[in-house]
Amino acid sequence: MRIDIRAAGEHDLAALSDALAPGVGASQLTHRFEESRDGNRTMLVATKGGKVVGTVSIGGARFQMRNSLRLFALDVGAAFRRQGIGTALVKTVEAVATDRGLEAINLEVAIDNTDAIRLYERLGFRVCGDPVMDHWQRRREDGTDELIEVESFVMVKELA
Repeated sequence: MRIDIRAAGEHDLAALSDALAPGVGASQLTHRFEESRDGNRTMLVATKGGKVVGTVSIGGARFQMRNSLRLFALDVGAAFRRQGIGTALVKTVEAVATDRGLEAINLEVAIDNTDAIRLYERLGFRVCGDPVMDHWQRRREDGTDELIEVESFVMVKELA
């Protein structure tokens, strides 16, 4: 079955929330979409068989490297993992970076997220430097924000 990647629309949020539950809540996805609508990130969604199954964001300023596009907030629903969706999302980000004439893609990943690290390494990313302390806000379902702090690797993929 074909995987399609496109810009997220507000109409995608309910289906995306269902696909990513319980790991990513509806309030967090709405917050991401609002940031995308406001120009602070670009939020993409993956569909498979017409069903919304994952998302990734690009842009943002934290840990941004020169001549590089930052990839973050890559999430694929647990029921849809190991079906090439994460790979398709990353390959789409690579295509965007190449189209923009950028030299690399960079991202942060929690040092204990071994599945994601394995995916990124398989796709050509390498750890760059020592771990960093990543800080970000998670929107709770009650609308309040929670500060998340996690030790992370910065990973980079050089583009040809």
